[in-house]
Amino acid sequence: MQGRVTSLPSEPPRFFKRGPSPIARLTFFGVISLALMFIDARFKTLETVRMAIATVVYPVQQAALIPGQIATSIGEFFDTRAELREENTRLKADLLQASLAQQAHVAARQESERLQKLLLMSQAANIKAQASRVVYLGRDPFSQKAFVERQVTQTFEPGSAVVDERGLLGQLTRVHPLFAEITLITEKDFAVPVKVERTGNRALLYGRGPGLSPELSYVASNVDVKEGDILLTSSIDGLYPANIRVATIASVQRSAENPFAVIKCTPTAGLLSADAVLVLDKPAAPPPRPAADVAKEAPSKKRR
Repeated sequence: MQGRVTSLPSEPPRFFKRGPSPIARLTFFGVISLALMFIDARFKTLETVRMAIATVVYPVQQAALIPGQIATSIGEFFDTRAELREENTRLKADLLQASLAQQAHVAARQESERLQKLLLMSQAANIKAQASRVVYLGRDPFSQKAFVERQVTQTFEPGSAVVDERGLLGQLTRVHPLFAEITLITEKDFAVPVKVERTGNRALLYGRGPGLSPELSYVASNVDVKEGDILLTSSIDGLYPANIRVATIASVQRSAENPFAVIKCTPTAGLLSADAVLVLDKPAAPPPRPAADVAKEAPSKKRR
């Protein structure tokens, strides 16, 4: 006997089949929402509820923002680091540029001061001069030479004195088309006639070669000279204009065994540092030396 299978009727969920229709519920809740919104806007009845909910939710909101803030901070850190590096590099470049400009300004000012002193020296001496510039020193370590440039329009003459803003450098010894050679006063056995500014005593200043101080030679031990005395050109030989500073007496040594004092001097000119110089025109030639006395007349003729 076969059993009979009874199929139970399937019922739809009550939410969809029973109660008000969806449109009615939508309308109902919509009206309630509008009413609540109106009441809240009018009487502020839900303000306390919103504040309570905001207070509870605020820590959660801040916690949710932490990862984003950390990522933003890291990005800003690296961006700021890169900007600081770029700014540091730029500031270093600006500082170097400013330092170079300052050095150039200082060098130009010093050069202007030296040229002004040279001009004043030339005017004070009332002599003609031609400006030039030292281009290099001599290569021979045993020879005290320097070379100055010569323009096409300049007429240098061997034997002319060369000075910087502090004093006598030396004398032109050779003149070439584009440059001229100066023999410095420290050249061995190079002689300059000088006088002591304080007393007027005359002497000869001799160079002693590289690394050695020039000396006043053949000055008696009893002559009034002392350390610090300034030596000027005496123009006694007609080669150098008078009253140009040459050297300062550095030391005076006297002894009973030696009739002459050993007087060492320090040149006033910048022999190794001179840049701008003046080539002085030669002073007027001194009058000729008097002729020797005419020989006495020959003895009388022998008697025949």
